[in-house]
Amino acid sequence: MKRAFFLLGFSLCGSAIVIALGVMRSPILSFADVGNMFASVFFVDSITTQELKERYSGALQGNGRVRVLIVPGHDDEAWGTEFRGVREADMTVMVGEELSRILSADPTYEPILVRTRQGYAKEFQDYFEKEGSSIAEFVKGKKEVMRDLIRAGSVHMTEGVIHNSAPTLVATRLYALNKWANENNVDIVLHIHFNDYPGRPSHRAGRYNGFSIYVPDPQFSNARASIDVAESLFEQFSKFYAESNLPVEDSGVVEDHELIAIGSYNTLDPVGILIEYGYIYEQRFLDTAVRNAELRELSFQTYLGLNRFFGSFTETFRKYPTTLLPHRFDEALSQSSGTSPEVLSLQTALTLSGAYPPAGEDLHSCPRSGSYGSCT
Repeated sequence: MKRAFFLLGFSLCGSAIVIALGVMRSPILSFADVGNMFASVFFVDSITTQELKERYSGALQGNGRVRVLIVPGHDDEAWGTEFRGVREADMTVMVGEELSRILSADPTYEPILVRTRQGYAKEFQDYFEKEGSSIAEFVKGKKEVMRDLIRAGSVHMTEGVIHNSAPTLVATRLYALNKWANENNVDIVLHIHFNDYPGRPSHRAGRYNGFSIYVPDPQFSNARASIDVAESLFEQFSKFYAESNLPVEDSGVVEDHELIAIGSYNTLDPVGILIEYGYIYEQRFLDTAVRNAELRELSFQTYLGLNRFFGSFTETFRKYPTTLLPHRFDEALSQSSGTSPEVLSLQTALTLSGAYPPAGEDLHSCPRSGSYGSCT
């Protein structure tokens, strides 16, 4: 037994050579045995649904708060996708700021916003600059252990959604945020994004729409709780939005082992979720006023999704689970009304009454877009 723990300790430091020598000298251990031992330690739950709910219950009694790290995707150096002059990074930061404001008003949550319209928060900018060596060692160690487990057959990676490779600086910052979250008792990490797909002509809207929620591979330490939170978010979003109809995303909640944001190489201990709120070229994001209203709404729906997970859903929100209602309509709306937040409010009211989308249509063919057309 002492020999087994000796081998395990060295493997977790990434020493494949020591593992091999130890196994060859051991009359009882095979490579598969060692791989199984590593996997049982490396993939032990780092956070559980029960722990999260107990933390929330404590927060209701004034004992601490649920810490939520909010990461608006991309930045001014690498702004993600773009359509008609609107950048993903600008949209994500608006959602991040609004979500942070909403969570700050609720004494059970402690939001930590990584980036605002003014740039990265000083704490994170300093961390990126001063912790370069420790971040590199952190990533190196995690990758070596994962490679050992894959070689031992204890971890199996399957093909999933094809993602663009993150530039080196972006990847380093994402790993840095994972490390920071692990060190600072974060409970939930939310990455905010808007979607696109390879090959779309830059000047033309694409053929897919809808939201998707990415969660860690089920083998990862933070996967179970992450999936539970994601399913609550999915249930809430589905009241008003269709899930992505991109074939590899059409399950709504998508398991992934490559995205750094949610813990690639098992680098994240808290719940890790990446939300693609919709495709950047969708009608609801084209008009400035409608887009701003929709970004506020997406922030609020995220808040309600978190509350749904924790079992908190007040009567006020049951009546109006949206920022778009109640709304006073001062004039009649018609097809000549064009696109406006008022039309978006009307579509929302019709959705809650069960009259939208119309019979024979769904939220893909008739999304809430703020545009008065044949669907409305």
